[in-house]
Amino acid sequence: MTLLVDVVNFNADASCLECARWLSALRGGGESEFCAWLRLYIDQRKKMVLGLTGATIADVRAHNPEALDLIRTHPELFEPIVRPFSHDAALVRGRAGFELNLRLGLQSMNRELTTSAKVFLPPEFMLSNEQVAILQDHGIETLFLNPARFSSEIRGRLPDRPYRVQGVGGTSIDCIPMVGEATQHYLDSLYRFDSSTWNAFFAQSNHSMAVTWRDGESPFLIPDGIEREAAWLADETGVERCLLREACLERADEAWMAPHHLRAYPVHSFQAWMREFRMMGYLGRLQRLESQVETFSVLEQTLWLQVINSDVLSAVEKRSPVIRLLEKAGSPQQLPFTIWRSERGFEGESCLHALDALRDGNPAPAERLLAGDDAFSVKLRGRLEFLRRVVGRES
Repeated sequence: MTLLVDVVNFNADASCLECARWLSALRGGGESEFCAWLRLYIDQRKKMVLGLTGATIADVRAHNPEALDLIRTHPELFEPIVRPFSHDAALVRGRAGFELNLRLGLQSMNRELTTSAKVFLPPEFMLSNEQVAILQDHGIETLFLNPARFSSEIRGRLPDRPYRVQGVGGTSIDCIPMVGEATQHYLDSLYRFDSSTWNAFFAQSNHSMAVTWRDGESPFLIPDGIEREAAWLADETGVERCLLREACLERADEAWMAPHHLRAYPVHSFQAWMREFRMMGYLGRLQRLESQVETFSVLEQTLWLQVINSDVLSAVEKRSPVIRLLEKAGSPQQLPFTIWRSERGFEGESCLHALDALRDGNPAPAERLLAGDDAFSVKLRGRLEFLRRVVGRES
């Protein structure tokens, strides 16, 4: 039996999650699709560590507050952890921009969810060693690392148990390596309506405890996703789920660490997000604007937080995933299915254009963007109103 800590990243701006699809999942109050997803874990008494970005919290607060009630009233099943507001590619972020994103994420969580967790899940597992120091400055005590996201050489140099990761200036934070190989077995369970590969992975592993990672948006990207996740949970065997606060994670001491082990947080490759360098000019404009971030109004912050989202780059640079999908449980064959990338790149450019214009004293593009009746404009308006409440300013 493996003790399982199931860490779920939920990013409402995921590159394959169209705004209209996301808002449709939030419609219906307590009968919404998003609430139905949460109730799977309540009805089956399955625990998860829930990493909602601040932007996700803002959307849920604006369009489905009943879902936040479900999370708050079941602390024995849902353990919220710290996320930034925007699912940023932090390796291209300076200190001021990273701190603003982190601070607004913390304020969003503290406003809407009850948690004492001082644990941070980095978007894309991108983190600089200066940012490790910034996290410690903001009271973060623990962060996650997914070795499966790095090269084979780096994987071979990472400890396989919790350890103290070094930041600049003599800082350090507890770091929990995850069992990244489990992610694909979870996805296979959804796509095939069959949990056997997930169960077999833990039956054959030598992990007495496993901390795993997956995207919470996955069931919202495929047909019958809620039913597929319900089947996966119902058929899960060989694991006992626990929350992070319940897990006894023994940290490796210096005597255990080998000379080849990396003490610092490894630097993630940026290749997948800049595969054809189509967004190079976009990033340059972003960095120029970041020098002004401390003077931004709430509206400018709202636009900027959308612009820095890593999925703006993903939607442009990454291909749409093509998977093999079983149409229904017991079906004889798997059929090809494309999970299309959204137009997150266009949305990012629209916000960048509006932000540039605002800084030049022209509010018209931002006003048009916020006045639209399309799903993206609706989402943006909700986030603006949420951030105004969070920071306590109307500007």
